[in-house]
Amino acid sequence: MVLQIARQCVNGAGLEPASFSCTLQSRHPDRFVVKIHLRSKAGEERDFALKVYADDLGDRMWTLGRSLAERLPTNHDGLWLPRQYMPDVRTLVFPWVEGTRLSEIVDERMPDLLRRAAALAAGIHRIREIDVPTPTPEMVIAETLDRCGWLCCRGPSLEVTIRPLVRLLQRAATELDPARPTLIHGDLAAGQFLWTGERLILLDMDTACRADPAYDLGHFLAQLERRCMTDKSPPAQAASWPACFRDAYPAEALGVSWRNVAFYQGVTLLRKTFTLCQRDPVGGPRLAVRLAKRARAAFESVAVQV
Repeated sequence: MVLQIARQCVNGAGLEPASFSCTLQSRHPDRFVVKIHLRSKAGEERDFALKVYADDLGDRMWTLGRSLAERLPTNHDGLWLPRQYMPDVRTLVFPWVEGTRLSEIVDERMPDLLRRAAALAAGIHRIREIDVPTPTPEMVIAETLDRCGWLCCRGPSLEVTIRPLVRLLQRAATELDPARPTLIHGDLAAGQFLWTGERLILLDMDTACRADPAYDLGHFLAQLERRCMTDKSPPAQAASWPACFRDAYPAEALGVSWRNVAFYQGVTLLRKTFTLCQRDPVGGPRLAVRLAKRARAAFESVAVQV
C-alpha cells in the first residue's frame, strides 16, 4: 500500500521508487502525519509528508489549499500547502520542509521572525470570501464556559479563581466591536510556524475558518504569554516578544479591533487553564492560577482598549 502511495507521490516526475521508509511525525484521534523518504532506481531521493485523515476533512483541506495557492504569493514566506490529494486513502501529500519551529527559537532571530509572522497572518486575514466554516463569538464563549464549568468542579480552590473570570468574560463579551469575518488560521501560535533559514512557513490549516481575525491575534499573543510564564527559564528578552508581533500587525489597515484581540487573548489564557489542569491534575492548578491572573488582566483591559 505504501509503495503504491509512493508511486502516486512522484507521478509525472519520471521516477520509479525502488525503496522507501516511513517515520511517524504526529498523531491525533482523527489524523496522523508520516514522513516518507523515497529512493529511486537511479539513486535519486525525495521526501514527502503524508497527512492521513479519518474523515473527509482532507478533501476540504485540498479544496482550501488549491484556493489559497491561487491567492497568496509563493516566492517568500507563506503557507505549507498540499501538492496532491489521494481520495481513495484520504491522504494529502505535502513537500517535506526542514526547519525549526518558531516556538523553539529563543535567540536574537526571534523579534524579526515575529514581525514576519505578523505579516504572514495579515496576508491570510485579507482573504474574506472563502468557503470554510464560520463560528460565531457565541460559540467560542459557550465552549469556554463549558471548560470553566469543568474547572469549577475540580475543587474549591479552582472555583474561587474561575468564577470571577466567568463574570469578567461575560461582561467583556458585551464590549466587543463589530468585526467583518475573514479567513483565519484558527490555531495560530509560534509552534505552527517553521523557519527554514530563509523562509517562514505557516503549517496546518486544518482549523481554518471565517471569523474575526482578532481571534488569531489574541490566540497567538496568549500563547506567547503562556510560554513566558510557564517556561522554567525563559530568555530575558521574551517579555518583549508580544510587542514585536503586535506592532508589526497592520490592525488599523485591516480594521481589526485591539479590544477584540484583548478579549480573545483572555479567552485563550482561560482555556489554557483547563488544558493545564486536565493534563496535570497535581501541578496544573498551580500554573492555572498564574494564567488566570493574566486572563483577568486581558478581560479588564477590554473596556479601556482604543
